[in-house]
Amino acid sequence: MKSIICVLINSLFFILTVRAEWVPAGEMSAGNTDVVRALTGDDSGNLFASSWARGVYRSTNGGVSWEFSGLTGKRVSCLSIAPDGTVYGLSMTQDFSYIHRSIDNGLSWTDVFTGSFPLNYAGGGEIVYPGDGSIVAAFSVTVGPTIGNVSTFVYKSTDSGNSWNQTQVIGAGFAGGMIITDDERILLGTSLGGVVYSQNNGLSFQNFTTFPPIFIRTILKDELNTIYVGDAYGLNRSTDNGLTFTDIGNHSSGIGMRTACVSSEGELFVSMDSRDVFYSDDKGNNWTLINEGLPEGTYFLKLSAAGGRIYGGTNNRGVMVFDIPTNAVNQVQIAQGFELRQNYPNPFNPSTNLEFVIPESEFVSLKIYDAPGKEIKTLVNETRSAGRYAVTFDGSGLQSGVYFYKIEAGDFVQVKKMLLLK
Repeated sequence: MKSIICVLINSLFFILTVRAEWVPAGEMSAGNTDVVRALTGDDSGNLFASSWARGVYRSTNGGVSWEFSGLTGKRVSCLSIAPDGTVYGLSMTQDFSYIHRSIDNGLSWTDVFTGSFPLNYAGGGEIVYPGDGSIVAAFSVTVGPTIGNVSTFVYKSTDSGNSWNQTQVIGAGFAGGMIITDDERILLGTSLGGVVYSQNNGLSFQNFTTFPPIFIRTILKDELNTIYVGDAYGLNRSTDNGLTFTDIGNHSSGIGMRTACVSSEGELFVSMDSRDVFYSDDKGNNWTLINEGLPEGTYFLKLSAAGGRIYGGTNNRGVMVFDIPTNAVNQVQIAQGFELRQNYPNPFNPSTNLEFVIPESEFVSLKIYDAPGKEIKTLVNETRSAGRYAVTFDGSGLQSGVYFYKIEAGDFVQVKKMLLLK
């Protein structure tokens, strides 16, 4: 009986406040010294991370624990989750480049493309998914005669990744980021020719003349279709679909940029060659240093947003995680409308995060129900001011199964489903 009471007490909700600190996201290989160059995740708690020359690891609980997924010994430079949940990866050896695919959430992998590229010392690449249902992959290849002579090879699949056809070789160095814009153009960064773009879903590319032909490290896009092109020193922002750009790299002070990412809410994260990490919640107008918790000698090779958190692939410590600030007092983000978001991780064991946004002060009720409709827990039952909130629900004392959470705020009522899997 005492243990049941303790579980019930521990299941009381709490508001997530700012934890401006990087913490390890579980242990990958023994010792957790993995070099992670590729990293991706979704809002259901699924994460995939490459340990360089070891293979791919996966987590189904937001990085709490990891298991080896496959691709033993591969140097995986890109991991990507397709809209249908299929996971793709790009890797290379000195003589071959590969496209790998998993259709069972990383339980097994298949090589769907193998290209012979002798004396290939290049790496890196990106994958995107155009609206016509095709898949476009771009990866870097040494074409000789010197190691620095690199081109970007573009391949396209129109049959769910079963077969791939080369569409173009872009003689402009390494690939540096690839996105699909709101008007369905593919933007691809290069190290020697700036940005190139495709208007025909990757069949051909041409120069993107509204951005200078300089070294491009990454290209990002948020859910409001703001485009960010990252050059060697920081990010440049476009709010008009790439017609004009504004330099927002005011944090760099001439220091090179390694990697960057943007969350679903538009928060920006940038990792610099100085090992400093910066955060912006206003589209790059202002930046905050967020190095706390980052061990000395550790820096990020890849940043990725998933499930309301930021994950960083490091040079020597596997994956670390940073909770995006959601302090309801100091970090309130005024919502454009009422919203109840999908819980993360999902499935969960034993706890999961529930987020909601309200555009104005309202009395808010947030409750948990089991499958038959019996009320399990009241998480929120009070007036809240406008902003973005997050609560944690602990299902330690519950059985595996489907549960529902329901919000009522003014006239807004919404119900979502979640799965407790023990």
